[in-house]
Amino acid sequence: MGQLRCESIQQKLEKIVPHYIARFIVWYYTPEDKRCDFDDFMPYEPCVKNKTLDECMEWFTREDCQEAILEYHKHMKKLNLIRLYEAMYDKALQGDVNAAKWVESFSKSDFFDETTDEVEDFLKDVNIPALKKGKGDK
Repeated sequence: MGQLRCESIQQKLEKIVPHYIARFIVWYYTPEDKRCDFDDFMPYEPCVKNKTLDECMEWFTREDCQEAILEYHKHMKKLNLIRLYEAMYDKALQGDVNAAKWVESFSKSDFFDETTDEVEDFLKDVNIPALKKGKGDK
């Protein structure tokens, strides 16, 4: 089987917006306590260097930037669900009954179900000509 290539969030965003906007999106959505100040961010990005935060925020009105923001959130969805699960799991361990019910319910969801991925992995290397025909083909 071929080797999987994982793309970073930066690489995904750069397919949609210029490098400097991709970096700004990642910077902006990084929690404030885990990112550098905007003034410290600017010198590393020449296209942002002479702009204010408000000027950079104007990029968010661009259609391509909005698509990139959606891609960012799609990329982060699984990590955020993992963080949520871990937080609720910790609460459940501390005796929170509602958190325990939530963890039990979430554990039964398809989030932990690997069968779809296994089937897709198997089928990606299967060559069935009938599946490759277009809808109009006979």
